[in-house]
Amino acid sequence: MLKNILKLVFLGIVGFGLLVYLTAEKPKDVKNDVNRSTELSLSGVPASLELVGKENPVSSSEVFKTGQKTLVVVGNHDSLIIVKDLKKYFEIELPYVLVANISKAPWFIKKWVVSGKLEELNDDPTIPMIFDVDGSMVDSLNLDDTTKTSYFAYIIDENGSITNIYNGKVKEEAMDGSMNEEEKKASLKPLVDLLN
Repeated sequence: MLKNILKLVFLGIVGFGLLVYLTAEKPKDVKNDVNRSTELSLSGVPASLELVGKENPVSSSEVFKTGQKTLVVVGNHDSLIIVKDLKKYFEIELPYVLVANISKAPWFIKKWVVSGKLEELNDDPTIPMIFDVDGSMVDSLNLDDTTKTSYFAYIIDENGSITNIYNGKVKEEAMDGSMNEEEKKASLKPLVDLLN
């Protein structure tokens, strides 16, 4: 009896492994384009974007208003938990958009874990958070750093040009509570100083 149960458990694990292996999406080919444009603009941003908490993709023109200066902050893993609290620690007049750079996460993590976790993180409905599943948003910013402790800030001018203004870091394991409130605030202060 025990032998049969062990066989079933083993076959179940092997079956699940095969299912994951056979249904996994093929990894996206990464091409280093040496002719990448150094001038970034809204015209390079994907036409439609997935927002956390929204069922259907929305037009990028709904997220980034023409003629309006906007702050865009791209966060990876640990940094996203800190960057999302920018308004909690500082008064920011400039409208801003968060980008969850999760394009390098395994497909099953994106489908089962990340979307739910991002909805928990995005507790302020006035701040749009882009769910960048395929990496198209970060590609449009010429960003290929997926270090989990890094975040990147960009300004979109009224004329639609995009400029990187700050690259910051947070403490390792920030998502697990390794940073106190003062450390969180201190890691965001240089960015806020640039905005004022």
